[in-house]
Amino acid sequence: MKILMIDKYFFIKGGAERYYFELKDILESHGHQVIPFSMTHPRNFKTPFAGYFVRNIDYNPVTFFQKILVAFRSAGRIVYSFHAKRRLKALIRVTKPDIAHLHMIDHQISPSILHVLKRYQIPVVQTVHTYKHVCPTYRLYHMDKNVICERCLNGAYYHALSEKCHKGSNFATFLMVCEMTVHRLLGFYDRYVSRFLVPSHFMGKKMIQGGISPHQITHLFYTIDVDKYPHSYRSGDYFLYFGRLSAEKGLFTLLKAIQGTGAKLKIAGEGPERKALEAYAGTLKSEKVEFMGTVEGEALWQLILNAQFVAVPSEWYENSPLVIYESLIMGKPVIGARIGGIPELIEHDIDGYLYQAENAGELRQCIHKLLNKKKKLKTMGKAGREKALQMFHPDAHYEALMRIYRHEIKLNLVKTAS
Repeated sequence: MKILMIDKYFFIKGGAERYYFELKDILESHGHQVIPFSMTHPRNFKTPFAGYFVRNIDYNPVTFFQKILVAFRSAGRIVYSFHAKRRLKALIRVTKPDIAHLHMIDHQISPSILHVLKRYQIPVVQTVHTYKHVCPTYRLYHMDKNVICERCLNGAYYHALSEKCHKGSNFATFLMVCEMTVHRLLGFYDRYVSRFLVPSHFMGKKMIQGGISPHQITHLFYTIDVDKYPHSYRSGDYFLYFGRLSAEKGLFTLLKAIQGTGAKLKIAGEGPERKALEAYAGTLKSEKVEFMGTVEGEALWQLILNAQFVAVPSEWYENSPLVIYESLIMGKPVIGARIGGIPELIEHDIDGYLYQAENAGELRQCIHKLLNKKKKLKTMGKAGREKALQMFHPDAHYEALMRIYRHEIKLNLVKTAS
């Protein structure tokens, strides 16, 4: 089978791309051809199809001149990209794919490519990584106010304008609102994507609330190469947070929760809140907090393997965070906030604990239950790993995805013939 795999980045920028390349490897290992379509970028992995990629555009300009140039170029690119359509047409003519699997296509590519896929009678599925289908700023979260926001969920995107939701900019927010409005009026996703694959039931629920038909939505957890990850039920004298250091991740609540516990916490990652977090951590008395900065690869694995447990204290609607997948498969219990798709990955009191998001007191109780409890840590670690082997294994994921692919290809053939 020839699978056209589309994402705006062809390097590992975040969780969506990590899944993209995991899936690419799985499909290719079963003899399928994966044909990438993306944006040119200096960090891209090598591929013989790079000549068909769309031109690079950076939406984070630095100088005033760059901002003017990007504003001019981005307006058309975001709403409807004729450039992306031309590039994809050329690629399809050469490769003749059986199905298209979309990931993140917003802004740099745009859903204009759906017209091309329809013209060439290629069935389309999309893995939904963000809330972009129902929220102009991806998150259902107001970044400036640090609160959950669902005001645009019913299609009333003008709310974003009054709040300047995107980067605190009137112009940037206006572009996002125009984009969402045009795409919704033209029914891009409703008409041209036959199946949305959601890694969490919570994501599916929000899409339905936002007007997507439930008949188009199928739940499918992410997958990771479980055999690649080491595991250990032993641990050192600390617990771990790893990820982005930003307000919606709940790290201030986590620091508040460890007060009085004498805990040792290691924080791996970078982000806009690092300085403020370090300052707050400096006010703690008996607790030890170590900021590790960016840690990747084998070094990150060692941090996880030696941790007692992992904390995921998010305060926004996480979809299906891969940090939980990785922690469980490596034998580590997870304490997670009861928000978004997090509760779907953690069995309370079996392989971790759940607490009410933003509730530092309840989080502190969960930490107390695991801190330095070697027997409990081992029991929970084993339970989590056993569950992860079943739920996230590449073989199970592959079989489920191939059933979806075959069904959509068959359905498309019937529609084309009729």
